[in-house]
Amino acid sequence: MPLAPDRRALALAVLIAALAAAAPTARAQSLGLGGSDDQTPVEVLADNGIEWMRDGKRFVARGNASATRGDTTVYADTLTAHYREGAGGKSELWRLDADGHLRIVSPDETATGDTAVYDLDSKVLVLKGKPVAKLVTPDTVITAKDTLEYWSEKRFAVARGDAFVSREGRTLTADVLTAHFASQSGPKPAKPQKGANTGRVELVDAFGHVMIKTKTETVTGDRGRYNAKTGIATILNNVTLTRDKDSLKGEYAVVDLNTGVSTLYASAPGAKVEKPAPVRGVFTPKKADPVPGAR
Repeated sequence: MPLAPDRRALALAVLIAALAAAAPTARAQSLGLGGSDDQTPVEVLADNGIEWMRDGKRFVARGNASATRGDTTVYADTLTAHYREGAGGKSELWRLDADGHLRIVSPDETATGDTAVYDLDSKVLVLKGKPVAKLVTPDTVITAKDTLEYWSEKRFAVARGDAFVSREGRTLTADVLTAHFASQSGPKPAKPQKGANTGRVELVDAFGHVMIKTKTETVTGDRGRYNAKTGIATILNNVTLTRDKDSLKGEYAVVDLNTGVSTLYASAPGAKVEKPAPVRGVFTPKKADPVPGAR
């Protein structure tokens, strides 16, 4: 049933607010829209009208649509809100689909792509985009060609398919990257606090075709971990370190991104290897600059 343009936003805001469960929950500042048990109202706006499909138990907002809950807003060409009958016969919102020109904004994070599905039960947001889905935090940019998952309650994101993380002029790429955000503790602030570092990345795990690039060197391997607190990255298995035309090969590398010192080992600490292959280095001498006037 389409709603009249002059009251479509107000009507849908009231309807979705009525879907909230009785027990309120505190939500941290993130891209998540809370859970299915969240009492916070959702306000939806749309230029081309909103349909309430009672049989399908969903609302569809079309044309420059937006949905706002707390300090998080989802923008898209089309938004579909799914609801169901909950405890005590009350209805509750359990899923939100966004399609076309997707943008999700919170005080500290922004995500963009083509489509997204947010499951309010698991509090997991899954984005897809062409060429990539992107997540931008105060200190980090994360992209993925296949999917970008944002686990708002567990505080991590998973980038799949040519995954990319950029931070302070350093890049980390892999088949799959998992970025762990700073934990949030204490009571929720009365008002959103822009720049409160709620989206700060603390740890990144990398799997498959791992590559770390700095201004001076490139390190590749099968697996890796970057600790943003210490500035130390570790790379495991089939490791190659390249700087200019020089290269080192081994099985375990420790890269100090603060000092620029990298160390390559024949095996990782604690590895059960009877006789690891030695670290191999290839160094290319640099040509001396020509002496002025020399023939």
